[in-house]
Amino acid sequence: MSRCAACGRRLRRPSPSGLGPVCARRLQPAPARPHSIRATEPPAEPIPGQTELPLQPMQPSLWSI
Repeated sequence: MSRCAACGRRLRRPSPSGLGPVCARRLQPAPARPHSIRATEPPAEPIPGQTELPLQPMQPSLWSI
């Protein structure tokens, strides 16, 4: 019975890398995230049919009273 090279757990199926499936996923690099969309940038032009509301520090609601 073979063991994982990273954590030492027993492997059900031996792998060529010597790692278990969880350790293999953990050691893979994270996928690249697109930088073209940023949450802090407002849209360049308003969306048709939408009214822009002014930002207020706190708007009271029925539940906050």
